[in-house]
Amino acid sequence: MDPLCSFFKELSLKSNFQHEDKIDLEAKVMDAYYHSDKILLEKIIQDLEKSSSTDKTDDIIIVKGWLESLKEDEEEPDIEVRNALKDRVFNIPDLNKEKLTLFCNFMDFYDLDSNVMIARKAINKFISSNETEIQEVLLAMLANLLCLSIKEDNYNYVEYLVTSSEKLPLKPQFFFYKDMICFYKYLSSYHFNHNKDDLNTCLTIISNVKLAGMSEYGSELEKFLNNHI
Repeated sequence: MDPLCSFFKELSLKSNFQHEDKIDLEAKVMDAYYHSDKILLEKIIQDLEKSSSTDKTDDIIIVKGWLESLKEDEEEPDIEVRNALKDRVFNIPDLNKEKLTLFCNFMDFYDLDSNVMIARKAINKFISSNETEIQEVLLAMLANLLCLSIKEDNYNYVEYLVTSSEKLPLKPQFFFYKDMICFYKYLSSYHFNHNKDDLNTCLTIISNVKLAGMSEYGSELEKFLNNHI
């Protein structure tokens, strides 16, 4: 499971919700995502479909995207939803915060080469930014790309991604992203040297995630670990 941006900000950055009702919607969706609650996400979509909101179409496609992100590899993808979100990214002409956030939250809809290409452009453009929201999206993007790289058994970009993440400051609101990057860093290290200390570090991170109340997310990390050691 990839970290959402604003944290899930965008997880939070992800959405450009401006009003309080949008903020509430985002909070509900992110909570459902991090608890792997597909039923709740489906209910949110149903409620949106019944609403009179003028921009409900955009809201629905984003929530459907998050639901799509929770699908297992063997589940049938909704190609229409995935393509709609990919089109939204490419239809934004400049690589700005909105485009970066949207890309960050749906990176698993792209192939690895496309992800790396866009990520490199984002890193080159924003790595020196002092804007907290930009830094947060970059960290979420780097964590996601590390996850996707390891998932595809491609470790060619790990050092570059980890090194890039280390150029960004550690702020309290960045802890989760930094923690996930650390998890993938040590998992990658264990892949090559089978040092038990690296594995124990990954297990400690999983334990901390669960202790913090994100038990479902921790279980997904545990499953990921077992599949890639």
